[in-house]
Amino acid sequence: MEHIGEFLESVAFWHWLTFGAVLIAIEIISETTYLLWPGIGALIVGAIKLFWPEMDGALALLLFAIFSVVATWQWKRTPWSKAIRLTHATLNERTTQYIGRRVIAAEDFIGDTGAVLVDDSRWNARCLDGSPKQGDALTIVAADGALFQVRAG
Repeated sequence: MEHIGEFLESVAFWHWLTFGAVLIAIEIISETTYLLWPGIGALIVGAIKLFWPEMDGALALLLFAIFSVVATWQWKRTPWSKAIRLTHATLNERTTQYIGRRVIAAEDFIGDTGAVLVDDSRWNARCLDGSPKQGDALTIVAADGALFQVRAG
């Protein structure tokens, strides 16, 4: 236990800054957001240690743990965190990202089959309630591969 205390006392501010930079660099490579907040926590502890060099090593370690946990917990509560998870969850199912979007009929539907304009792209669609005319507003309610299922409105 004595060796751990000596080690913690020997950790300088630049050790914390380097540790934070390495964690953030690994985070950039991995693109997961798991190491971002501990990396920022290490940078904060390094900055505190720069201005308060006599800070106890155990206190620095405790502050690092607190900053990392609180920052990660706060991040998980933000809308941006949820948006990133949703984007990754539908990465290979692009069409599911359009469910709920309002689109325009690109042509008169023949029976229940036609095409819709989504942004600047034309997609095949099947209307679940009628035969829309060109220019009608529709809402995407489901996606089956590259085929949208739409409803009027």
